[in-house]
Amino acid sequence: MRAVFIRFIDCEGPGILEPLLREAGYRISYQNAYDKRIHLMPEIHLNFDLIVMLGGPQSVADPAEQEFFKPYYDIVNNVVALPNKKLIGICLGSQIIAKALGANVRPGTKGPETGFSDLQVLKPEHPIFKGIEKESILAFHLHEDIFDIPVGAEHLLASEYYANQMFAYKNKLFAFQTHLEPTLEMLNVWQSVHKEFIAKGTGDFSEIASKQKVMAETANTIFRNIINL
Repeated sequence: MRAVFIRFIDCEGPGILEPLLREAGYRISYQNAYDKRIHLMPEIHLNFDLIVMLGGPQSVADPAEQEFFKPYYDIVNNVVALPNKKLIGICLGSQIIAKALGANVRPGTKGPETGFSDLQVLKPEHPIFKGIEKESILAFHLHEDIFDIPVGAEHLLASEYYANQMFAYKNKLFAFQTHLEPTLEMLNVWQSVHKEFIAKGTGDFSEIASKQKVMAETANTIFRNIINL
């Protein structure tokens, strides 16, 4: 099996997802969408069993960016149309999925959502939550744009700040507005790289090491369940 990570900024990588995929027997490739010298792999939806679109500073809500995003919308639609393919979108990746499925993506009226917070598990019976016996999970946020839940999708996670944090579509597309994937090292880098954006929010950045550890335990279960579906 083969998986590809599409990165939209170099500091937002796969985090805990890569070792989980290697553990499951996947061969891993990368596509750096932020490098304009590199063209998207042709027929990427045919060459990989799993595609993961990661976070980035670009905005799906920006009309000037639509030409850039079009091939990624096409990936979403192609994965929907083909059997035995999966797509995970995280932050910007989730917004790409939502937009491709016809949902509205826009800046949130409350401004940036940053730092750690609890997310409510809306459908604990869903197979991605198998083995999680909690009503809420800890997650990390670093976004301002938000999405509506597409028609036909299942709304699975919610926060008090912005309700739409995660949805699944036909158990093929899994869109996480929130971040569950970052390692502690990634979070430390993000605090430096994204410090101006973080300063606009009021999020919780206390006890990062211990909170990342708690978050990763739950995230490992959720991501393993998605991989095994």
